[in-house]
Amino acid sequence: MSTRNEADHRARLASEKIPDDAYRAADQLVVDVASDADAKLRKAGFSAEAGAARDATYSAAGDARAAAFAEAEQRHYDRLAAIQRHFGQQIARRGDPDAAHALAFVETVADPEGLYTPQPDEASIGRVVEIAYNGIKRQVRVNANGRVVAESPVSNDGWSTRGTFAGDAEAFMAAKRAGVGLKPDPEDPPPAPPIPPPPVIRAEPPREPPPPGLLADIAAALAGVENTLR
Repeated sequence: MSTRNEADHRARLASEKIPDDAYRAADQLVVDVASDADAKLRKAGFSAEAGAARDATYSAAGDARAAAFAEAEQRHYDRLAAIQRHFGQQIARRGDPDAAHALAFVETVADPEGLYTPQPDEASIGRVVEIAYNGIKRQVRVNANGRVVAESPVSNDGWSTRGTFAGDAEAFMAAKRAGVGLKPDPEDPPPAPPIPPPPVIRAEPPREPPPPGLLADIAAALAGVENTLR
């Protein structure tokens, strides 16, 4: 059984051979088209019309050759990108590792037995919570003890983008201040009872004015009492 590096090298060589065959086929096509155009020109007695047709045929053959070269080169880059991803290497920017022909090449040529198929990443540990501190909201991942889960330098779980100890410490302190995931200490005193809200003072409804004539009657009665006392 070949090693990973040997399989990778063998797959690259196989991918490089494919565009070479395409280049030779495009060159041969140009030669055949040019030969046919020259034969038609001689048969037409080297007329101006036949000469213009030959020139147009040459131009079209050149464009077809350039397009065939560009397509073969791009397909080679796609296969290289798929090979690099399959064998755990950095993917080249010019290739598409998800192209159908590149995936088929990896399955049938690069690693037909699937010995080096990448394994899926393990599920991330912890839950994502949102904390707010000083008006700033952010999402962090905490474990069962309420601590922010630091990014592992080995595995790529796809969620942590901090990558620094200072960032992890800052996120943990923010989560601690916000009280995210903290468990109560059994030795701590029980929390104080909640402060009851202040009593609600309701405004008394306005008193109704006395009926008409009542004040006049009271004034007359008071005047009679004063006259009697005199």
